[in-house]
Parts: sequence; C-alpha cells; structure tokens
Amino acid sequence: MNEWLAWVIIAPAAYLIGSIPVGLIVCKMFGGVDPREHGSGSMGATNVLRTAGKKAAALVFALDLGKGALVIALSLILAPESFLLHGIAGTLVILGHTWPVFAGFKGGKGISPGWAALVVLSPTAGVVTMIGLAIALLTRYVSLGSIIGASLGILALIVIAIVDVPITDSFVLREPIEYLAFAIPTVVVILFSHRENIARLRKGTENRLDINAAEGPSTSSGQGA
Repeated sequence: MNEWLAWVIIAPAAYLIGSIPVGLIVCKMFGGVDPREHGSGSMGATNVLRTAGKKAAALVFALDLGKGALVIALSLILAPESFLLHGIAGTLVILGHTWPVFAGFKGGKGISPGWAALVVLSPTAGVVTMIGLAIALLTRYVSLGSIIGASLGILALIVIAIVDVPITDSFVLREPIEYLAFAIPTVVVILFSHRENIARLRKGTENRLDINAAEGPSTSSGQGA
C-alpha cells in the first residue's frame, strides 16, 4: 500500500478503535452499570472488576488488549516499513482509549491497549512490563503495578531504540528510533491518567484490590487501568 494512503487509513482508525468504549458496553451487558459513575470513574478492567464483577472485567481486559494489538498489527501489515506510523498508531490507540470520542472523552487509563501495542511493537519491552504485574500481585495495588510496569517497559523501549544492546556475539537487540513516537507520549499519558492514584499512593490512601470482594456494583474509589 502507498505510504500516504496507509497514514490516511491507519491514523484515524487507530484513534477510533481506541475510542470504542468496551468497558461501558460490557458493563451495560452485565447489569446496566455505567463504570464512569462508580469507583474511579474509569472504563478500564480494574474499575469494571469493582463495578460489574470478574467476568465483565476479564472480557473488558481481553477486548482492550485486542484494540492495541489490532491497531499495531494493521499498521505492520499495511505499511511494514513505516516505523513512524507504527509508533504514532500505538499512541493514537491509547489516546482514543483514554479520551474516547464515543464516550464523552472519559475512558480508561491506557494500560491494557498500551501494553498490547508495546508487546506487538517490541516483545522484549513488553516482557519487561511484566514486572508491574508481579508488583500488583504482591502489593494488590493495581495502580502501582501499572505505573511501574508501564514505565519500565517504555524505558526498555527507549533504550533499545537509541542504542544497540548486545545479547550474543551474533545478535544485537535494536528497535527503530521512530518508536520513540510511541514511547514518549505513552509514558506521559499514563502518568497523567494515573495522577490521582499517584497522589493517593503518596498519602497511603490508595485502595488495595480485593478480587474476592469484586462481585458487582461498587462505589469505592479505584485504581489501575
């Protein structure tokens, strides 16, 4: 496909796919709850877990992952050599997820589609983010795990986009420098979307996730994606 045509198709599609209000749709399916009116007000899987239960949260998580993976996969297929477009597409799907045009610009916090986009762009950097999952499981602070995991994964992407990282004598790890168009905006958006969580973590008032208690509508304050 012609590169300019790929830009015309993929850039707006990335934002619009990101804007699909998966959390809102799924919560309506599971009892009519609007996640924006409960908990943290986020449409991400963590708040859906609190407001609509485990099955709804699992479905939201899977579909939000799918949004990020789909956008990057489309950009790789339609414009395999346009590395800048790949990075921009990843950023746009996160922006759509966080500020969705289809849901009053009030969405999730960018973690699920951002992680999926990162894994497809750079599997190595995606694996680094798993440190955040371990932190979330150990502390039960989803926001803390999300922030640390995302930050470390993005840092890994930045490093391997700037310098060659020798793995063996015959293999050097390197990603296109254009992927910084994904890395830098993404970490800014995720830190911004978690600003209230960061403030609560500093004060020691952030809620821990209780999976066993997350069986339906809740009005507790939330965290995470």
